[in-house]
Amino acid sequence: MPGHMQQRGPSSWRLHAFVGQDSNGRKRYTSKTFHGTKKEAGIALAAFVTEVAKDRSTSSASEPITVSQTLDKWLNSRKAQLSPATTDRYRVAIKHVEPVLGSMRVARLRPHHIEDFYSALVAEGQSGSSIRKIHWALRQSLAWAHRRGYSSIIATDGIELPPLGAREMEPPSSADVRTVIDHLLAKDPNWGTLVAVIAWTGCRRGEVAGLRWEDVDLIEGNLLIRRSVAAVPGGIQVKGTKTGDIRRIAVGPKTVKLLKAHRKRADVRAKKCGATVALSAYIFSPDPASQRPYNPYTITRTFVEACRAAGVPPMRLHDLRHHSATTLLKSGASVGEVMDRHGWRTVEMVNRYRHLLDAQDIRAAKALENA
Repeated sequence: MPGHMQQRGPSSWRLHAFVGQDSNGRKRYTSKTFHGTKKEAGIALAAFVTEVAKDRSTSSASEPITVSQTLDKWLNSRKAQLSPATTDRYRVAIKHVEPVLGSMRVARLRPHHIEDFYSALVAEGQSGSSIRKIHWALRQSLAWAHRRGYSSIIATDGIELPPLGAREMEPPSSADVRTVIDHLLAKDPNWGTLVAVIAWTGCRRGEVAGLRWEDVDLIEGNLLIRRSVAAVPGGIQVKGTKTGDIRRIAVGPKTVKLLKAHRKRADVRAKKCGATVALSAYIFSPDPASQRPYNPYTITRTFVEACRAAGVPPMRLHDLRHHSATTLLKSGASVGEVMDRHGWRTVEMVNRYRHLLDAQDIRAAKALENA
């Protein structure tokens, strides 16, 4: 039987597709959950069986492969769908797995092997968040191997992960942020403007690097965030935003003033080189015609050097986003406003600022009592 399905609830079905026989001649199936009507489940089952059969025909399931080989094959199969930054993060996660589990045959990998591995990582001081990134890569690759008949189980199923632990954001102080911006504006107004835009909008560095003059409205005072610049081996890549969404955010009069002055400097620089700054040109660029954006790593390096030169405590460029979110929440902005401005899809990120939201809730309770 190539496949069958079982009803698990009113609109929940478990689909099973045949993947082959084990060494004892027993039939093996891979499965997944589907939500919908019985008719829709039947259509989904047919597609699932076809997909698994195709995987079997293009794989060498009879040939045993190791965990390292599984990770490599899976990542190579996903390259086209993953951004360069995500691919790099998976490669970092894989480097943790390979020394411990890499040489083991994936068919012999069991949950207790992975649990022991995670326990060792905790003992080494790895955070719950880091282990979850490793687990995601391992889980996806093992599911890939299971669908192709390399293993009879997905060894990550049912594993308990180390707790994340409470994590409250401790952003840099407003005074330190202001000191760095003032230092850069005095030393190099172009870089000072770039960092000020990051600090005062809460945008990601890649989003600010990807801004073009056509994205800014200096009359209404707003920016259109619709692309991002990512560092890739050998250069940079211009792509969509991290979430794939386009958002428009307001900017204040100080930001508008800085951008107007920045545009004048860009025009003067271009004219000296016999070039012009087109509407499609990047706002922040190392070349006279502003046709090329900055590498995000260059932005980070310049910011770190500026913090050192300004004499403020070390901070990450990404901390400016935390500073922005914290300042907005303290000023009474709603969770929805903070999410929209920072390009967050869920409240998971906002929950890191739970201590600020709790303080707001206390003020709200007192206001109701005194009304």
